[in-house]
Amino acid sequence: MKNRNSILSTITARSFKANRTRNRVAVLAIALTTLMFTSLFVLSQSMTKNLIEMTFRQSGYDAQVSFKSVTEEQAEKISSHPDVEELGNSIVMGLAENQKLSGRQLEIRWGDNSYASHSFAFPTTGTMPGAADEVALDTLVLDRLGIPHTLGEAVTLEWRKDPASDEITSSTFTLCGYWDGNQSAYASMAWVSRTFADEMTAGLDSSGESQILGLHMAQVSLKSDSHIEETMDDILKDLDLSGLRYSMNLAYSPEMNASAAQETIPMYLGMVLVFIAGYLIIYNIFQISVTADIQFYGQLKTLGTTTKQIKKIIYGQADRLCLIGIPAGLVLGYLLGMVLVPVMLGMMDGQISVSANPLIFIGSTLFAWLTVLISCLRPARLAGKVSPIEALRYNDSGTSSKKKTKKSRKGASLPGMAFANLGRNKKRTVLVISSLSLGLVLLSCFYAKNASFDMEKYLSGLTISDFELSDSTHEDRTAGYNPNGTTLNQELSARVEALNGLEGIGHMYSSQLSLEIDHQTLQNLKTYYTEDVLKEWASYDKQGAQAAAQAMEDKKAAAVVYGLDGIPLDTIVQEQYLLKGDFDAEKFSTGKYVLALAPAIEKDSIDQNTVLPTASIGSEVIIGDNTYTVMANVFPVNSIANGAVEDTQKRQFHMSFIIPSEHFKELWPDHTLRKLFFNVDDQEIAAAQKMLDDYTRNVDTTLPVTSRKTMEEQYKEETRASTVIGNAISIVIALVGILNFVNSMVTAIVSRKKEFAMIQSIGMTKRQLCRMLVFEGLFYAGFTLLVSYTLSSLTVGTIIRAMAADGYATFRFTLFPLFVCTPVILALAVLIPYACFKNLEKQSIVERLRME
Repeated sequence: MKNRNSILSTITARSFKANRTRNRVAVLAIALTTLMFTSLFVLSQSMTKNLIEMTFRQSGYDAQVSFKSVTEEQAEKISSHPDVEELGNSIVMGLAENQKLSGRQLEIRWGDNSYASHSFAFPTTGTMPGAADEVALDTLVLDRLGIPHTLGEAVTLEWRKDPASDEITSSTFTLCGYWDGNQSAYASMAWVSRTFADEMTAGLDSSGESQILGLHMAQVSLKSDSHIEETMDDILKDLDLSGLRYSMNLAYSPEMNASAAQETIPMYLGMVLVFIAGYLIIYNIFQISVTADIQFYGQLKTLGTTTKQIKKIIYGQADRLCLIGIPAGLVLGYLLGMVLVPVMLGMMDGQISVSANPLIFIGSTLFAWLTVLISCLRPARLAGKVSPIEALRYNDSGTSSKKKTKKSRKGASLPGMAFANLGRNKKRTVLVISSLSLGLVLLSCFYAKNASFDMEKYLSGLTISDFELSDSTHEDRTAGYNPNGTTLNQELSARVEALNGLEGIGHMYSSQLSLEIDHQTLQNLKTYYTEDVLKEWASYDKQGAQAAAQAMEDKKAAAVVYGLDGIPLDTIVQEQYLLKGDFDAEKFSTGKYVLALAPAIEKDSIDQNTVLPTASIGSEVIIGDNTYTVMANVFPVNSIANGAVEDTQKRQFHMSFIIPSEHFKELWPDHTLRKLFFNVDDQEIAAAQKMLDDYTRNVDTTLPVTSRKTMEEQYKEETRASTVIGNAISIVIALVGILNFVNSMVTAIVSRKKEFAMIQSIGMTKRQLCRMLVFEGLFYAGFTLLVSYTLSSLTVGTIIRAMAADGYATFRFTLFPLFVCTPVILALAVLIPYACFKNLEKQSIVERLRME
């Protein structure tokens, strides 16, 4: 048995060495296939890892569980449980309210090292506070306060011990440590010492939920990430603390896992395409190799070699090729992944990490090896089942049957002979054309999909002007919007109005007050917000649904009144945003009419019988001391309706109305601008951006600026992943197709050396032979382009058109990648056969005629 295996190994090794050209092409194909598997695994694993890391940073901590209110004794009991890995403690002092921190929440706390490190807030320079007058802050807060990143600097924080109180406490500290700020989190931490915390909380009862000062919080890291809620419930049950409420980190939720899986779907679809492309070329390589060596396998059969042993020889050669190609592909694929991950995830905040999970290399190796194994099945079966007699009669057409001789009165032409050569092995021809066409069709589809994206549609849903400037508290959903803010002051307005190329400007003010819901509006609300609608609402926003139900029961709601002029008013009264009613600018300017905002319902989905949950057209609403007539119901455009409310302490149901800004200023003369909109000439965009950059750098670092240009760049960052993956897969598959074409042409010419010598010996010239081979290459290219143009036209015209029907796309039929690739394919179709011919001519006709 050992001797038999030794003989098989020897035959396998010598057969392997005898096919050097085949080996080089096969190794390259296997390496390319492994490279794409590895890089896609790296991208998918890194995408998941970075998405989870980003969610950690957004939630503010990376522990599995957090307790909002817990006693020190309870925390100690929980930390002692065997299923708990680590527990971090923190005591809340209050919120800083320095004017320079407007728009950025700063929580003053004591925290132990565990709590700080799991909150991405552990000092990287300096230490955590030890003395009563020490504080540690992040760089975001230091920059807003204008304090240098230097230990020992004085820091004064103004804060409230109780958010409901007007009393402000001023405390001055010495900076003892700092770290890079977490921009993804809504709040920053100001760590104080335990001594300071004990002094501030001495004699206080922190058991009440409304009490902030002295509130004890905890973060728990479990020993396992599996079944977190069940584990935590069991821990609390074991400790007789079942009534204690906790929150699970969103990064560990099933929804997050589903989101991460959804983001990696393109990578796994890419792997399917890579498998198909890899199969096409590796199968073709081994099919050609077996066909060329079929007489050798027939001779082995004559000597008594079994079908199983011949298959073992084929698989042995494949394994040897894998041993060379797969490691090379793993290394190159991981290096490519390291380059692509930062490109793909460039829009994410924080440090981007490239996953080095061993599963990447195990999975890539397994997938590549399976691709090779499956590709070898049919060639191995062909080699194993051939009989010695069949092997002697076997030719490149893949059949030993006699064909009817073709007759022609016109004689043989070079194009006709070239075309006939393609038909000698139809399977190989189909494989080569399929392999080449696959990459070209994919490239056309990805390009057409990206070309159909309409940036104007996308931006119109996010911003209504070239630039939007907001008050620093506009998005402050913790402390609430301050209608008397100072961000959008007269100096800034004057700078904007003095800009060259200013084409339009607009202002937005807002105020919040109580509203008595009239009978007709109440009926509208009850008709729209049925029990089923409220139930569905509660499934994702329980407090919002409860607030709506309470408002209908009490007949009271909070009214948000917007004062608009210019760009925002002109936008919201456009035809597509007028859900019901008509806009009369002259009547509206009198200050006797309002526009009532409706929910975000597309105009096409409603008719005159549709009841909207707002005040009806023509009805009267009393806002404050004034009575208004409702002129129209309008769509809540994001740039106008999105933002924080004034009162964030109590969740209320809000109804929004729009009045002219001049009338608004008469009612609330002390209110300042909430938003400033302006458009400038395209040639002046850069100058306007520079002015705002200088202002935010030198005058007010808290000014929120939204521009169409930055949002366009942000979109490109966010969609970079799909673009990179799509184009990378298409290009590699196209390269695999070209490699398949090269291999097929080279093998077809080399295997017919004797045949070419015979036809040259009876009169065919070198020039005629060269032209015939070039025609053969051009036929390959012609059929490939015909298939590619046909399939691309059908795919782009149907699938891509359907995909562009929704969202921010305007379908544009284009086959631009094919137009670019056509001359390249034609050039290769000429150059490769010509190069093969020149190599062929190195041997004389006599030498080739003597070949076996």
